[in-house]
Amino acid sequence: MLNIGTHHTLSTSLETIGAAFAIFEMPPDSPSQAILVTANSAFEEISGRAVAVCIERPLTEFLPRYLEKALRGCLAHCLAEQEPQEIEIVVERSGTSRWWRLVASPLKPADAERQRVIATLVEITERKLLEQQLEIARQRFEAVVENGYDAVITVDEQQSIKLMNEAARYLFGVAGEDVIGTPLSRFIPARFHGKHTEYMTSFRDSPLSSRPMESRSAVRGLRTDGTEFPIEVSIAKIRVGNHIEMTAVIRDISERARLIDELSRAATHDSLTGIFNRRLADSALKSEISRSLRFNHAMTVALFDLDRFKQINDTFGHACGDRVLQAVAKKVAAGLREIDVFCRWGGEEFLVVLPETTLDNAAIWAERTRALIAAEPVIGPGDERIEVTASFGLATLQRSAPEADDLITRADHALYRAKQNGRNLVVRA
Repeated sequence: MLNIGTHHTLSTSLETIGAAFAIFEMPPDSPSQAILVTANSAFEEISGRAVAVCIERPLTEFLPRYLEKALRGCLAHCLAEQEPQEIEIVVERSGTSRWWRLVASPLKPADAERQRVIATLVEITERKLLEQQLEIARQRFEAVVENGYDAVITVDEQQSIKLMNEAARYLFGVAGEDVIGTPLSRFIPARFHGKHTEYMTSFRDSPLSSRPMESRSAVRGLRTDGTEFPIEVSIAKIRVGNHIEMTAVIRDISERARLIDELSRAATHDSLTGIFNRRLADSALKSEISRSLRFNHAMTVALFDLDRFKQINDTFGHACGDRVLQAVAKKVAAGLREIDVFCRWGGEEFLVVLPETTLDNAAIWAERTRALIAAEPVIGPGDERIEVTASFGLATLQRSAPEADDLITRADHALYRAKQNGRNLVVRA
């Protein structure tokens, strides 16, 4: 009946349909036209005027051009393909926009001259407004993530990359390469793969939704050129459908790590000679005394002082004096074991802690070192030849007087006697 009925015979039935409903006919003598055969009152939301005045009239007479063109094109395509077609149209009226989903279905013609199409229109304004809001939120999120200073990487439960912002691509040295879907492990040093997988699995199964990683002893990233660098990471997880995704915010802390290393070294090393300073020596000496007493092992300390160092400074200048200190420290350090502790005690005075060493063996080492220092002059910044000698005082640990101060005092007294007896000597306490 729909393929031959008129508005008079069909209108009552069409009013029972909840959506806007209309039947159009494409005249054979004017295929570019679309004539409204009938429609229910809900169609007036589209036409903007009463259905009665639109019946048997082409779309061009009662719809604005933008709307008529879209609707007529859909109807024509539906007839040409003889298959249902679906489009979305927007109706703008009085400054308000309303969206509709139009489904056009061809009717089987009753004769060759009658080609009709059913159009059902369902308002989708609320959905479109929600989609717009979601799109705005998505664009805002993408802008924040993509233009953020910190690197952001999102992975799925299989550790495949789902998102990697520009900062992350720059940080890891990714240029002109599609990383989406590739494994996260490519940016983690191989030795950390096992621990990283364990950590991520533990976090995924934990009740926590976010967790900082700076408490880990070593977190390092791997650039595409193979270089490693220290990073700070915080991680969060979200549920996407039935799956969990994890997002990491990553920050390069190379500069911070470098400063920490420099501060740490400054706290324990002498800035001129590069060997340990007195602060570290005090701690190491007490530790070695405790260990030697616990295991009943020998331990000896050596204090040595450069002879007539003030005269060197007065004659050649302080730059030469610094060169002498550096050269002597380098010579002495080269002849020590890994377990020995060598430090600048103060000025031109040095301390050497010799664990597992008797007084006799310490004397052999000290005599060899004294001769090495005196063997050849130090060349100053201006090619000055500076003769250098040193005096040594040795003291071994005694269980009757195990205090560090006592041990240093006895070594200092022995050094004083070496000075009194002509310098360039080794004297035992």
